[in-house]
Amino acid sequence: MKKDMLKKKLRKTVGIVGLGLLGSSLGLALKKSDYRRAGWSRRPESRKDALHNKVVDEVFDRPEDLLAVADITVVCLPIPEIVSFCLKHTGDWRRKAIVTDVGSVKGLIVKKLVQALDQHGVQFVGSHPMAGSEKSGAAEARGSLYQGATVFITPEEGNTEEALRAVRRMWEKTGAKTVSVDPRQHDQIVAFTSHLSHVVSSALTSTVLDTDKCFRRLREHGCAGGFRDTTRTASSNPQMWKEIIEGNRVAVITALKCFSDKIGEISSILQSGDFERLEKCLATSRDLRDEWLEKCKKENRQPVQNEKL
Repeated sequence: MKKDMLKKKLRKTVGIVGLGLLGSSLGLALKKSDYRRAGWSRRPESRKDALHNKVVDEVFDRPEDLLAVADITVVCLPIPEIVSFCLKHTGDWRRKAIVTDVGSVKGLIVKKLVQALDQHGVQFVGSHPMAGSEKSGAAEARGSLYQGATVFITPEEGNTEEALRAVRRMWEKTGAKTVSVDPRQHDQIVAFTSHLSHVVSSALTSTVLDTDKCFRRLREHGCAGGFRDTTRTASSNPQMWKEIIEGNRVAVITALKCFSDKIGEISSILQSGDFERLEKCLATSRDLRDEWLEKCKKENRQPVQNEKL
């Protein structure tokens, strides 16, 4: 009995702030780990459901009470709220606590929070899991969400190796693979790999379906698997994506310029009637994608889960 109590006491507590899709999935992913999981959400119903569904081991009615016991806090809130929450509660964490987040933009978050929390003896380490869904909310949560996903860890001056190691370990316990990258470089990367994809998906959806009722009905009959797969992220939360793109505006503009240049190149090829060159462009894209998928398969990374190779 004493041994079990000691073991329980030695377990580190992961505090999850925000029990939506990402926060609840994190709790489920850590269910069989050696962490104790504690959670907080604004809505009492969300806290009750999280406890009932074993998303966490314990919930708190006040965020201050959660932060006081957490060894590692993961802030799973929308981008603007990550900064405001942490700045509001800088004095509520105990000294030597570690705080991380799931925000998909890091430049505007990391430097501000590393400095603000460091004054209270708290380490902020930025992180961003490349995992999610066009669906949102705790009802869509699943313990496998992070399995095989890449989680970017974004060290900043002032981060200790101990804090970085603790954040990496926690994410790896979910089945994710961690990659360290400078916060500003992170934002440039995801502008191309994630944010551009959403803008293109949205624009393609509008190009095809935003027409008068008669033509729209006919086009809908012509929309099959390719259209569905290419436009999947257009079904995502518009407010969330507005906040993401706003927070990474400059890098997204650069990515859109590169995409526009590529579309312009293809348009010029069609106008010239050089279909041999068109085939080469299509073949290059195919080869690049197949090579990427093969690497994902070999490294057991997430994109291959829903692909038929």
